Amino acid sequence: MFLGIDIGGTKTHLVVDGGNGGTREHVLETASWRQRRDRIADASNLIELILQLADGQPTSSVIGSHGCDTDADRLALQVLMAERLHGLVLVLNDSELLLPAAGRDQGISVIAGTGSIAVSRDPNANMLSAGGWGWFLGDEGSASGLVRDAARAVRHSIDQGKPLDVLGRLLVDALGVADPVEFGRAMTELGTAARIGGLAHLVFDAADRGSTIARDVIENGGDALALLVEQLISRGARGSDVVAAGGVVSRQRRLFEAFEVALSKRVPMAKPALLDTAPVVGAVLLAKELAKGVRRKTLPLPHTHGVLEQRNNGETE
Repeated sequence: MFLGIDIGGTKTHLVVDGGNGGTREHVLETASWRQRRDRIADASNLIELILQLADGQPTSSVIGSHGCDTDADRLALQVLMAERLHGLVLVLNDSELLLPAAGRDQGISVIAGTGSIAVSRDPNANMLSAGGWGWFLGDEGSASGLVRDAARAVRHSIDQGKPLDVLGRLLVDALGVADPVEFGRAMTELGTAARIGGLAHLVFDAADRGSTIARDVIENGGDALALLVEQLISRGARGSDVVAAGGVVSRQRRLFEAFEVALSKRVPMAKPALLDTAPVVGAVLLAKELAKGVRRKTLPLPHTHGVLEQRNNGETE
């Protein structure tokens, strides 16, 4: 029995593959079980979900987790999960599911959903990440980042004495404010990246209706995502494959096209692709590989029966 989990900022997708073609899956809001204040409690909640869905102990489990942006983060969660899951357990950043889901072994994964991040591994399988700073500080090119940047662009346009365009009017209506000067207060009251990102479709609607401000925001968002890739390559990331996924980039073709154009300028050797399947597919694939004894050199080692595996030279990761 093989388990794959994709923990996103908004949704958690669990899939159990029985090994004989039969699968069970469950999708729920991440906030319904993960509070991000008590790591041990969150891990316990996740394990309970796993055991309920799997109806027993999985042979191997691969978990891609939003928020595990360093090897220390992901290993800490892996240790907690391995304490109660008896088989093979590997925890990765959620973006690391994209490459195996797309049939690639090495490269850079880019997520543009509620937030944005790019992740890869250096030749020693150490995690490299860029972005993922949250909507308040960064996450350019994500749903929440696009909405924030759209509000900023409208503000800048008004400061230049220009009339409110279609993007500004859509934001005024959606935020329920009388004047764009209230954008900051209204967005703060929304409170979460998921709720702010829920307005991202307005940016694309405005672009379709001729808003040059919206089109510039989308173009800049695509360039910001390409910059993340460029930064990782400068830090030692290997491979020319760049796989993108996430709610906003998957649903909004304009953003992926802007990303492609910007990437062709910043990293001409890159081969961008938009993932056309669920990222959790990559987790299930990796779980099956682990059970067969396959250890990708580009990825860290799993726990086996609660103990961290060692490299052939006797060294752990």
